[in-house]
Amino acid sequence: MEKNRVLKILLTVSVLVAVFFLGALSSMTDDEMFEKFSPVFEILTYIDRNYYDIEKVDYDAILNETLTGTMRGLDDPFAWYFDPVQTKENELDTTSKYGGIGSTVQYNIEFDCLEVVAPMAGSPSERVGLRAGDLILTIDGVAVSEVGYYGAVNMLRGDPDTQVVLEVYRESVEDPFFVEITRAFIEIKSVKTELLSVEDTDISYIQITGFNAPTYDEFQDALNLSRESEAFIIDLRNNPGGLLQSVLNISSLMLPKGKRVITIRYRDGQEEVYNSWGSRYNSYFTDKPIVVLVNDGSASASEILTGALKDHGLATVIGTTTFGKAAVQTVFNLSNGGEIWLPTAHYFTPNGSDIHLQGIEPDIIVEAGEEAPSEDGRELTLSTATVDVEHDLQLSKAIETILEKLGVKVVN
Repeated sequence: MEKNRVLKILLTVSVLVAVFFLGALSSMTDDEMFEKFSPVFEILTYIDRNYYDIEKVDYDAILNETLTGTMRGLDDPFAWYFDPVQTKENELDTTSKYGGIGSTVQYNIEFDCLEVVAPMAGSPSERVGLRAGDLILTIDGVAVSEVGYYGAVNMLRGDPDTQVVLEVYRESVEDPFFVEITRAFIEIKSVKTELLSVEDTDISYIQITGFNAPTYDEFQDALNLSRESEAFIIDLRNNPGGLLQSVLNISSLMLPKGKRVITIRYRDGQEEVYNSWGSRYNSYFTDKPIVVLVNDGSASASEILTGALKDHGLATVIGTTTFGKAAVQTVFNLSNGGEIWLPTAHYFTPNGSDIHLQGIEPDIIVEAGEEAPSEDGRELTLSTATVDVEHDLQLSKAIETILEKLGVKVVN
């Protein structure tokens, strides 16, 4: 059939384009490349000439599976292929509003399921206890492997106040378990701020849930409300990262001009060095205690900001070891409307550390489920605060640390 021949040609060209972008075969000639991948063309020929149900063949599906397999062959957890529908999903405005469970997820190709990157703060996912690294196996009884990434994401979304049942696997739990989540109206705002009044001390608590295009302006707004604060808590827990430019902008709001933020190193050894260009907001942080809260859901851009503040000694990092994603992903558009996200470089913290797959270890380790360390057993008294300090042991330790640095005595 002519249609099948056209689709077959498109598949052949797309595979060659993908291979070219991978760069692993850049030393090959065109003839060598064709010979290496001739089995792909042989398979297509056998299908076209011999497959009994040729009328049922979906060449777009074959193309997507071929490209997915190409990226999977790199054995790199941060090398991804998105088909044309998924690519449109990636282009959704980060300020969009929708009904859903409020989790950032990615497709886990090893187990053909969704993996929770981070539950959004205050979301239905967080309220039922979903954690970074949890694997979503089924949604309302339907296997994620059957519907794929986009289909699964669509199933997670729905009208607010409706229920969805997830089958979840967690490494620390022997058997998969089920959770019922009530969807809610999700409005993505990446920066939230609150003034904590503790023992007559004003502490600015700023939570950053993602580094998106609006985050820079939102963070400036938060700082404008915090100019009189005596200390800062920057909460990056469950922040999966985002745009490099966004975190560079925010780093410059906090770090003095000329301070190293990151070094990006490519495979050929070339480097790009990013230093803070400084801002009028730098003075807000002068001689004031800063605590950064992190956990295993803090990744990518979150680790850039954390590493910069830690390496320059400007902040105390509290929580658990971060995710460990220091791969710089470059997006390449494909002729079929899809795209690949390909790691093309690693970034290094100011002191030269490569934290990829290692993460950043906090200065003070506090597990979310353990008692926060305290030498004198003192209790904190807060007023005009909606954050749950009593049950948030990491935040409680952050406040204790700040009060100690300020020399504030806590009255029991």
